[in-house]
Amino acid sequence: MTSKRSTTLKTKRVGGTLAAALCALALTACGTERAGGEATAGAAMVAKPTATPTEARPDPMDDPGLTAEEQEAAVAFMSLVIEVAAPCEEGSEGFPVAPPSPEPERPGQVETQGPPPRPADSGVPVPLEDAPPPADTSWNFERVRQEVELGDVEKCAALRHGRRIAKALDGTGDPTATHVEKALGEIGYNLDYRLHGPTESNGKIEFTLDLRGGELCLDGTYDGTRTTFDPYGVHPAVYCTDVKRHA
Repeated sequence: MTSKRSTTLKTKRVGGTLAAALCALALTACGTERAGGEATAGAAMVAKPTATPTEARPDPMDDPGLTAEEQEAAVAFMSLVIEVAAPCEEGSEGFPVAPPSPEPERPGQVETQGPPPRPADSGVPVPLEDAPPPADTSWNFERVRQEVELGDVEKCAALRHGRRIAKALDGTGDPTATHVEKALGEIGYNLDYRLHGPTESNGKIEFTLDLRGGELCLDGTYDGTRTTFDPYGVHPAVYCTDVKRHA
């Protein structure tokens, strides 16, 4: 690839998060700019992240210089992420359903359990628990680059992405970066800042896909015969390639 732009539930429903992201992208494509997306975003997309960044990774869609074609490509990519994850949503076939809600009370049913009795007033002051310290909201690269645990929906989505890619690559031979990049592009993984690599290493082709509408990143390796994958969770403020993996 000749030009690179740097690189975005637990068991919550990923579809809602992804749909909100897609809506924001569509608004951007119609000319709506996010507040604060001034001047420096475009430069940040083409500059490689430093080892110890002093600020959070910019959202590539905040770049006011994006062309209409680039905006459409970003919307198409997010649509793909939503489509692949959709069957993994809670209640879909092959995915655990939510536990049944409690039965409604029958007419005339009386609640037998009241509030716990209050202790007798002894006149002795009851010590209050200390309030928890405020959360640290300052930028801390080492904290946000820690691997995030994926929820069930994103684990399921990772398998589905892996199968799509394996179907396009496995058995096609030609373990070259050019071949892998072309095959990934043909099935929709064609955004520069969402695809790191492909690069050749020890006779194999390695690549990383940023599939975040939530927290999913995916490392892939193709050896000319088959493709292997390693999904993991990444905070949105750092690049997939910056994450510090669990031992």
